[in-house]
Amino acid sequence: MAFASTRDGLLYPGHFAHAEVYQVYEYTDEGKLKHIETRDNPLGLVPDIDVEGGGHHHHVSGPEGVPLHGPPKYMWLRENVLKDVDIVIAVDACQTSYRVFTSQGVRIIFTDPVPVEAVIRYIEGEGREEFKRIVDEYFES
Repeated sequence: MAFASTRDGLLYPGHFAHAEVYQVYEYTDEGKLKHIETRDNPLGLVPDIDVEGGGHHHHVSGPEGVPLHGPPKYMWLRENVLKDVDIVIAVDACQTSYRVFTSQGVRIIFTDPVPVEAVIRYIEGEGREEFKRIVDEYFES
């Protein structure tokens, strides 16, 4: 599981593919979250030309050949940064990124731009049963 966040520990208030970092956690059988690592997001350092640039951008690449437009951008993110993640907790996503990630079996769960720790407290506390049900139902199909 990954939280699309700022370096300060808030859920990133925009498109998850442009979050500064991903805080990666393991969801345990006991309903707890174990922090694994914080991963830098190379796409967090470049403008979102899908939104900011408008128009057509065929085969646009950024630093080190990272695709900056359309499905190739989101496939690159999935394969190079979030390959072992099956749940993303985010504030926002575009339709293309949502389709790319969910077609790969990733569940995207949306929430407000709050501190990551507040969501963790909810998942481990009062929302424990609801979150477990959501995860179980999604991954049993």
